[in-house]
Amino acid sequence: MAKGSALSASQVKSAIDYNKARLSTLLPAVRTAMGLFSIGGMDEAFVRAVADWQEAHIGHGEGDGKVGPKTEAYLCIPHPKALLAVAKARAILSKGGILFDDWGSDLRDNNNDGHVDDAKERQASDGAHFGRTYSSFRVVAGTYSGLGWKYNRSLTVPASQTVLGSFQYMVCADVVSKAYAEAGVMKAVRSTALILQAFRSKGYVWRRSTGYPAKYVPGDFICTLGHGGGHSGIVVDYAPTSTVPKVIELPGPSTQVDLGTYNPASKNDVRQGNWTKSGVTDPTVNYLGRLLVSKLH
Repeated sequence: MAKGSALSASQVKSAIDYNKARLSTLLPAVRTAMGLFSIGGMDEAFVRAVADWQEAHIGHGEGDGKVGPKTEAYLCIPHPKALLAVAKARAILSKGGILFDDWGSDLRDNNNDGHVDDAKERQASDGAHFGRTYSSFRVVAGTYSGLGWKYNRSLTVPASQTVLGSFQYMVCADVVSKAYAEAGVMKAVRSTALILQAFRSKGYVWRRSTGYPAKYVPGDFICTLGHGGGHSGIVVDYAPTSTVPKVIELPGPSTQVDLGTYNPASKNDVRQGNWTKSGVTDPTVNYLGRLLVSKLH
């Protein structure tokens, strides 16, 4: 398509009909996001303004004057349930008691048998302990090597101790989908791929290799998925997508060790901070999902 001035009369009419059928109560938010007065109709002037905005903010040839899912997503309108999901994620973070379910390499004696990361703990897969509550785990003093994703890091545990509390073992997708589930977005699921699938039906999904929008919006779902695994997070603040977003996530021990932030005696592995997978530079495995008001009511 083209800029607004190049649209034909029939194209304008088609866009007006399309927008009237789709936007309804969303129109004021769309106009505001475009920098227009919130009060106004879906007339020819609006259609041509939309086409100009599409050409400037989405890409050359995108201007058709129709505010479809793609244009709505690029307008960066925060969904109320997405904002609620951020609040739920912050509540999960504040409550604590969630540990990443990697018994085989978390430097914890999770089953309290006197051994750290022994054969019994290594036999369990990530996520195998979900759904149960544990009252304690132990850490044992010493310097441990061969840690991190490249097995080239070491970490010193200064003192042996039994850590008491109420602990649940989860993986990254458990925490993120729990926040969205409690906000009424989707049911709780146990994989990054399933969360991404839900966002394809309830919103809009970008793949970094084909381009991101101009900014992150609170409540966006961010993930890596590919090369044999995935990792999930929920964006908590506005930020340009040229920067690293602030997220709430549940990173594994290897990631935390590489960051220099891992404490095996911690009572909570959920964190808020810069997205830990920003170093994954392959654009084909980086995704961003955004809820759309027109799809999720």
